[in-house]
Amino acid sequence: METSSAPALTGNEDTRLAVGNALKLSGSLGAGWIVALAVRLVLPRALGPERFGALSFADLFTATSFALLQLGVDTYARTAVAVRPERAREFVGGVLTLRALLALALTAALHFVLAAAHRPVELQRLVLVLCAAQLLASVNGTLAALLHARGRIDGLAWATFGAKAIWGAGVLAALAAGGNLLALGAAMLASESVKTAALYLLARRELSLRFQINLRATWAALLASLPFFLNGAAHTIYGRLDVSMLDFLAGNQEVGFYGAASTLGQITAMATPLIGWVLVPLFSRAADRSPEELASTLRRSVELCLSIALPTSLALVLGADLWVRLLFGAAFAPAAMAVRVLAPLFVLTYVAVAVSSALLAEGRGWAVTAVSVGGLVINPLLNLALIPLARSLLARDGAGGVGCALAMVGTETAVTSALLTIARPARAFDRRSLVALAKMLLACAAAAALDALLPLPLPARLLAAGALYFALVLAWGAIRPRELAAMGAALRAARPPG
Repeated sequence: METSSAPALTGNEDTRLAVGNALKLSGSLGAGWIVALAVRLVLPRALGPERFGALSFADLFTATSFALLQLGVDTYARTAVAVRPERAREFVGGVLTLRALLALALTAALHFVLAAAHRPVELQRLVLVLCAAQLLASVNGTLAALLHARGRIDGLAWATFGAKAIWGAGVLAALAAGGNLLALGAAMLASESVKTAALYLLARRELSLRFQINLRATWAALLASLPFFLNGAAHTIYGRLDVSMLDFLAGNQEVGFYGAASTLGQITAMATPLIGWVLVPLFSRAADRSPEELASTLRRSVELCLSIALPTSLALVLGADLWVRLLFGAAFAPAAMAVRVLAPLFVLTYVAVAVSSALLAEGRGWAVTAVSVGGLVINPLLNLALIPLARSLLARDGAGGVGCALAMVGTETAVTSALLTIARPARAFDRRSLVALAKMLLACAAAAALDALLPLPLPARLLAAGALYFALVLAWGAIRPRELAAMGAALRAARPPG
């Protein structure tokens, strides 16, 4: 017998369930991310800048275009299905049918663009394979959102890790067979196909999901999802548009260098999904109690984000040459310039995630959407201006990636500034957090000066600079180990009910 709503949880039970599920998902995400990172570090060495650039372009070209298929439904599903599980059957069939039709139109359009631009046939075929994979990835996102809304994520965690493992094995097999780009694309398609089958079976079991088309319910869901759709699409597109523009403006080799820099830079952004998972419910509960508590929670969260992001970005700046050569080989040495420029991006991203989560908790989703759309306007304009300028001024390999990196940092600076203005800076920073930020920046400057002055090999200089940074921030009280330990203990102690 079906119920009309999910069982009510007390505040403590809801908190334990949310944190417990976040820990399970973070475990699967972390394990899958290790697989993905290992594969992405192998790919540049195995393919070289030219072919790795072609693969990066095809991947991001399709991912950027297929961001339109998200439709904002995943965020809507997490709210609607949490209250009425049976609602999933009302709109999912219509949404998936609409996605399939949009995918056919997008695939035809992308193929026409590449053919008109006289791109290699191998690249055109790779894009067709990745279009199918992107469609399945969008389906998987919705099915995962439904399971997350019901709090049934054990199977989801295993499916997520299993798909990454299949993808990693497929990529390694393709590389062992000669590194055919179509085989690499097929590995992604295979992993998404297996994940779709697993998640659909889980959704049928946990939500009694059946495929049906209800036009009225589908239309209502799409309207309710509109702000989430615009925000997600804008943020995804401007976050990936740079690679497509770089390929058309500078060629595959430049994309290969910039792709290596982006892969390395993503290491510092690995906590972004976890920040979102933890902060959105945390801020929602704080906002429900009082605006003052929300502001206080936001300030401490921003301070914590900065304490994580700043030293990691510092390590990227000072050790860019070492990391690039160590992970990708000497052929990718020109990528180090873009790595240094990208390093501050992730400080801005962590702050933006925290502030936007607080705005969403207040029901100000349209304001966040407006800022993301503004970023979508700014980013291509900056890329158009800065890619040719950087190539002209630097006149060396990797210069195009520097232009892309500058455009991304400029866009994220504008986005973060706009979000802080909307949220009001005084709610995100108080005297304590501003003093802590100033101390961390001074410690960064001191570490950079030491790195420049020491007559030692790069690894030794990097270790000395890192030691100086942490010694200063701890001595000055910019980082409070007891507070970090207390937060970690609270997370370890949390368990889902039942």
